[in-house]
Amino acid sequence: MRKPKQNIFKNNYKFTDSLILNDETFYDYIQRFKRIALSIFEWVNLPSSMNEQWLEYSLYYDGMATLLKDEKYGYINTRCSSNGNINIYGLPTSFNCYSFDYRTDRRLYTGLLENISEDRRKYLEDKQCILVQNNWDRMPTCGSMELFAYRLYLAQRTADVNIMAQRTPVMVIVDEKQRLLMENLYNQYNGNQPFIFGDSKQLDNDKLRAINTGAPYIADKVMDYKKEIWNEALTYLGINNIMVDKKERLVSDEANSNNELINLNLQSFLAPRKLACKQFNEKFGLTGTDKEISVRVRSDLHNIIKNEESIIKDYVKENPELLESGVAQNG
Repeated sequence: MRKPKQNIFKNNYKFTDSLILNDETFYDYIQRFKRIALSIFEWVNLPSSMNEQWLEYSLYYDGMATLLKDEKYGYINTRCSSNGNINIYGLPTSFNCYSFDYRTDRRLYTGLLENISEDRRKYLEDKQCILVQNNWDRMPTCGSMELFAYRLYLAQRTADVNIMAQRTPVMVIVDEKQRLLMENLYNQYNGNQPFIFGDSKQLDNDKLRAINTGAPYIADKVMDYKKEIWNEALTYLGINNIMVDKKERLVSDEANSNNELINLNLQSFLAPRKLACKQFNEKFGLTGTDKEISVRVRSDLHNIIKNEESIIKDYVKENPELLESGVAQNG
């Protein structure tokens, strides 16, 4: 018989609440990143039987997905796992394509001219799938986003604790019998409620001590660090993060260098998706037709990237002293 676990938090419900808040903060950042990542790309002309949301979801969590034609459903997209040998380009030769209540084994379409008979070729064409890669390494996005979310969670909770320390920069030491009493009093204090207590029999002054923790205010520095982590995450996703609150960021060379890095990160996600579209159109004879599928960066994001230069110029016009100081340079 297993020994029942002890509730180590039974005498400290405030600690239990902090654990819940820690988890919620971390989960909140993960969800924010996921919503951003799933909204970057727009698939154009996908057949109505396909689902763009499920496709990007599969790429986000699995790093790869498949496009195929099924006898029952028509054109569909599924999650997948490799289950074959490796071809000359280091790609699996076949995949287990699956979804809810669906599974099929498909051979990878590569366009290679294999030395097989025409009948065999026709048979394979009906059993092939197109591989969609999240990036050239077929790595999911979620792992990196969880790391960024963890760093943001640490920064945010550190700032929360530091701000709370400014409200109550003391540590109170009381007898264990008076602990619940002081917790109830502090609950009113933390809830921004004034409290008055006048029972000298319950509050023993001889056993009550307060120690000043002297916690320095560092929340502003922590929030600056948090912004840097957030911007690094957006750069990783290929999203322009314009920062005009600091003069140093208006230097043209730095802006151009950052834009190049953002573009390369974006292309690392976009190029494999474009290749999948090209192969899908080739295999099913859609190239050059009005049914040809494609993928692109969503127009709103594209406009933001293109308008960055004008935004910086407008900021410089409103702050002409930057030109005089030589910090900003005209493009």
